[in-house]
Amino acid sequence: MGIFCNDKSMTALAGLGYNVVRHPSANFRPMLLIGKQSGEFLQLGSLNQLITNPPGPLPTITTGEEGAGISGQSSSKLDLGIGANILGSLIGAMGGNLGINVSYTDARRIEFKYTDVTLDSVVPLDVGAYLRDGAVDAGNLILEQYVLGNGELYIVTKVARSNKFTVSYERKNSTGAKVDVPALQALASANVKVSADAQNSYVITFVGSTTLGFAFQAVQVGVFNGELSLTSVKAGAVTAAAGADLSKPLPIAPPNALLDLR
Repeated sequence: MGIFCNDKSMTALAGLGYNVVRHPSANFRPMLLIGKQSGEFLQLGSLNQLITNPPGPLPTITTGEEGAGISGQSSSKLDLGIGANILGSLIGAMGGNLGINVSYTDARRIEFKYTDVTLDSVVPLDVGAYLRDGAVDAGNLILEQYVLGNGELYIVTKVARSNKFTVSYERKNSTGAKVDVPALQALASANVKVSADAQNSYVITFVGSTTLGFAFQAVQVGVFNGELSLTSVKAGAVTAAAGADLSKPLPIAPPNALLDLR
């Protein structure tokens, strides 16, 4: 559900310290490397790829923690055309095949809600110790381009995940819309279970077999006194100045948007 742009759910996630994954993915996990150059974000690899002589096992990832504060958060009410694109992407990421088909409803707006959110995380201090004790690959092109060049490099430390979300379908007058659940289930495929709320038939729950990472926290990799250093990253404040003095920790400047990871 992290694909909303300028949406109240993004504001809520930022308030909880999270950035948004624009295209939720089952493979999005802690210790991923994210690079930014010229306004574009890319997944570049994993933490161990910065090290030539690992000091030991990678930091432990804790999984399945309760996503307190995130479950129950709702999106803004979206035009059906926009919502259908988001819904199709989510269903597709969970193994379904809905696309932008809306023949099963007479709705004009839909609203998404985060449900049963869990957290996967790694302790940032453990990440720092791993980098400190290992032999950094000085010739690594990722370091050259995204840390020593005009780019920014982030390490994911926490990921919010879910395989379940709820959608409310409404007509223009804010009344509940008709939803043909059997037709919707057939479109979504057997990989995603579709069910209607017992009291409000226009409220539909989707459950997939795959959990998707849709929001995250991260630390930024910089250089201090000739060695790699980590700087905490606050949601909505992640842009390092281009051409920064690398003898100092990379500065953090507040832009107007969250990390737009594509």
